[in-house]
Amino acid sequence: MQSSKQLYDNLLQQITAYESQEAKEIVFWLMEFYLGLRKVDILSNKSFEKTIDWTNIIERLNNNEPIQYILGETEFYGRRFLVNNSVLIPRPETEELVNFIVKQTLRTHNRTADCSGLRTLLDIGTGSGCIAISLAKELPNFKVTAYDISENSLETAKQNAELNKADITFEKVDILKPSFIHSVIQYPLRHSFNIIVSNPPYVTKQEIDRMQKNVLDFEPHLALFVEDSEPLIFFQAIANFAFNNLTDNGLVAVEINEALGEETANVFRRKGFSKVEIIKDIHQKDRFVSAILHKKDGK
Repeated sequence: MQSSKQLYDNLLQQITAYESQEAKEIVFWLMEFYLGLRKVDILSNKSFEKTIDWTNIIERLNNNEPIQYILGETEFYGRRFLVNNSVLIPRPETEELVNFIVKQTLRTHNRTADCSGLRTLLDIGTGSGCIAISLAKELPNFKVTAYDISENSLETAKQNAELNKADITFEKVDILKPSFIHSVIQYPLRHSFNIIVSNPPYVTKQEIDRMQKNVLDFEPHLALFVEDSEPLIFFQAIANFAFNNLTDNGLVAVEINEALGEETANVFRRKGFSKVEIIKDIHQKDRFVSAILHKKDGK
């Protein structure tokens, strides 16, 4: 039998890449994942028998590899998601985006639907699928579609949809192609989405020096960065596409660069959206823009 408190102290001493408080949380996380020991078990010094080879795990942590990639999974909006370095690790801020859409949809439950009662939602740049899957589970009366340019990301997202028993239509799409930006999607009875959501790349290259190594060295740059000369390129594409493909009173909501809140909001205002709002996250940073599309002809 081994002492959980002694193992905790030993692991904590070996983790050198993180500050004390973060290292403590990582050790609790490791011991729960590999040994099934909760924090209360460790604090009460519960004994255990299972043996784990910690050497490689500690080495990867000290090389700044995110613990989520080491474990191969994380939690998002109360659900388990598989992650690897083809997808971004879901952030708590993105949970706030999901929560906003859920609350907004439930508040306006009579948002326009087609004559069959079908409602449609599109997630642009789905990555791990965490947004699309969470919304599909929380809003079961929506048909959910998710786009991404990366085949590896789509494969991970499909695995997560299966894991969480979510019915999602995944498609490989480059949202910066003119054919996408100006397209009108043809669906039976409707050619529009009731909701379009996206957490697109928005970190400029000039911000690289301020980023943590565990993000910069391991997470996919394709899903993170935009050129300094075109910081709003994805939001312009999303606004153009949403203008063509949202229903009357349709909602678009996007996660944004906190330094470009007003600039991002203006992309949607100039396109003709109304009720354009900049929404702050729990840290009081500009984090989301939402907008409503009113179509004068009702089409």
